This record gives sequence, structure tokens and C-alpha cells, in this order.
Amino acid sequence: MGLFDKKKKEKKVEENLEKEIKLEDSDVTESLNTKERFTVIVDNVTTMLDGNGSIVSGQLFGKLKKGDNVYVYQAGMDTTECQVQAVEAQLEDKTSIVDEAEDTGVSLQLNLPEGVVLRKFAVITNVKPQEKVDPKVSIENPALAGIINGMIKYGKDNAFHGTVAYYLSHAHFITPIKMDIEPEVNEKGVAVIKKETKIGFYMLKSQIKLEGTAEDKDSMVMPLFTDWESLRRWKGLAKDGQRIHTQILSFQDVYRMLKRGNAYAGIAVNPFNKVPCTLPIPYLDTITNTPGYKNEFAPAENKEGHITEEKIPAGKRILLGVPKESEETSEIRAKLLDYGRAHDDIYSISFLTKVEEDTKIVRHLVVLEFPQEYTPEEMKPHMEAIYQELVPVAKEIKQIEYAVKGRVKAIDDVVAQHALQMVVYTK
Repeated sequence: MGLFDKKKKEKKVEENLEKEIKLEDSDVTESLNTKERFTVIVDNVTTMLDGNGSIVSGQLFGKLKKGDNVYVYQAGMDTTECQVQAVEAQLEDKTSIVDEAEDTGVSLQLNLPEGVVLRKFAVITNVKPQEKVDPKVSIENPALAGIINGMIKYGKDNAFHGTVAYYLSHAHFITPIKMDIEPEVNEKGVAVIKKETKIGFYMLKSQIKLEGTAEDKDSMVMPLFTDWESLRRWKGLAKDGQRIHTQILSFQDVYRMLKRGNAYAGIAVNPFNKVPCTLPIPYLDTITNTPGYKNEFAPAENKEGHITEEKIPAGKRILLGVPKESEETSEIRAKLLDYGRAHDDIYSISFLTKVEEDTKIVRHLVVLEFPQEYTPEEMKPHMEAIYQELVPVAKEIKQIEYAVKGRVKAIDDVVAQHALQMVVYTK
């Protein structure tokens, strides 16, 4: 996070655009709840004794009322719609049952559909999910806009950063641009930029030095916005009734732009909100280097095998064993144990050494056991979060892979034979 000078600098970029670029204009249709949106980041979940609903506790940003219809976002899962049946709010040094609350700690009773289980860092908001990007409709990223409000409170929690990484990598942002030639609107109502158009992207100066910035340079970041309300907080952007054009960029678009040169040190998401989020390029590198990200977003020729489809190649002998005892492996086991204890939907975690007999390449393998009905999309956020947990302690160990219990018989058999040494956590 960081504070920014409001002085903006324009980066002139001359590109030959070979395809249509989706644009939004400042008169785009607003969402119905723009003025009253709120977010709760879930910290704890308790099921009612009679099974009729759940109590979720967390930090509220904005104003919420009893009876509000809300949407629950969880990384890798479908959005759930439900209603707030009761509100308990932190008022000074005590809690009270209230009809409405604003910017405080809350406990909410929700009438969640049967079978829906909430986890820590779920995002509850009144902003509807956006099924697809439409240049005629206001862009929305409710889950990302909500979760980054927790950067101050949860900034040291690697599982939180795993959730941020998931929503960030799936986001479509809006960012203001300047053009020397006005775009033309085609028959589909989409503004098309002519090939010879010069596009100017804005830059903001961070008041904190970001990782990777040279000592003699300022940290300049690209401003990105999750929704129009956040963009409109940029006071002074539009002058004298000037119409502001914006470009829609996916996270992948942004990352490619940043890596093409050295003008930017990172990105600033919603820089004029109460809780701005500034992320340096090395943070984004960490996201794009995770196995889950590569499997989902990397070009087909660069993708690694899906973890749930992992098989030992015919004719190749793989040796599986207990990792060598060291301070490093002890710290990894401790991290895995803590993660398992903190997540009820993980049934067991095992830690193995994997050696290819012919090449002698040594890797380490984390084997996770999930509920049988879990999909790969539900597993990925855990793998991303565990990766974030292990990065700080992994030194000599350079490669850690993942497997799912029940998918590779040879791995399951070895773990069963050496459970005392390999099983780190079991529910």
C-alpha cells in the first residue's frame, strides 16, 4: 500500500493495434447500488446449533442493514446469493444487536443455501457478479474490490495474499487513457481505436520506494480501477467537462505491458479509495509463476500438467521418499501443519521427496486431501496460498509440486506405507 501524489504524468505509447479495444466512456450506465455498496471480509464462520443458517464475523466496510440481499464470493467457487437475517456490530467497547452498521466489526446471520460452506476471506457484498465484460455496462470486480480492503489488517497473512492473487489474476480493470484521435463507434456499439492513434497511459508516483526500483528513480505505478465509483474518486482527472475515455485491461494485459519496459515499478489498484493497494512487479511475478496461474493462463505450449491429472510416465522410474531432515524441511512441515489446522476443508497434507531415477532431479511433493466432490477450481486457491506460505522458508529446496490424494495410486501407496514420516497433518 502507499499514498500517491495526485500529480499525474502521461506516458505516450504509440502502438499499432490490430484488433478492437474495448472502451468505456464517462457516461456509461452506472450500477444500481453504486452509492451504497458495502463489503464484509469474513474472518470466522460458525454454524447455528439448529442448522438454520450461519454466523459469519468480519470487518465491514460501508453501511449494511438487516434484510439486505448479499452475494458471497469465494475464490474458485460459484457466487452465492443470500440475505442478512441479523446484525451484531462492535460499538465502541461492546457489541450490540442492531438494524444497521457502518465501518466496524460485525457478526451476521445469513440464510445460506444448504451445502454452502463459507471460508475465511470470503467476501460478502451487495454488488452483483458480472458474468462477462461488456463495454456498454459498468465494469465490476466485487470480490477484488472487497478483499483489498483487508490489506492493512491481513497484510502479513500469506493465505490472504493467495486470495488476493486469485481475484487479481481474474480481474478486468478500467484505466483512463488519452488519445490524439477520437475513436469511432462501430455497428456493435464498441469504440474502435484507429491504428495510427497515439495512446497515453497515466502514471502515479508512489511515496514509498517499491521493490525493484533503482535508487535514483521514483516508483511510478499504473493506476487501475475495479469499478467506476473508484475511478470517480480521482479528483481533477476530468477538467472543463472533458470526456474521459477508459480502456478495459485484463490482469494479463497489464502484466504484459509492465514487463515490456521499465517505466512502471508496479500497479496501484483503486489508489484513491480509503485503502489503496500498491503492488510491485516482483509481487506480480510471484503470482504469474505459480503452477495454478500457469495452468490457467499460460499459453498452451507453456502450461505445466494439471495437478489433478498428474501421472508417472510409463517406463520412467520415480523414487518417492521422506525429505531429508533439516531446519528448512522442519519449517516447511510447520507451515503445512498450521495451514491444515486453519482450513477445515483440507483433510490431510503429506510432504515427500520425489527423485527421477535417470536424471537424479530432486523435487519435493505436497500431497493434499480434499472433500471428494471438490473441483480443480476449488483446490487451486489452496495450492496458491500454500505456495505463498512456503516461499519465505524455502531456500535449498527450489521446486515444490502438488498432488491430490486419490489421483495417483503410486503416491498414495508410498504415503500409506510411511505415514508417520510423510503425513504432516490429518484432520
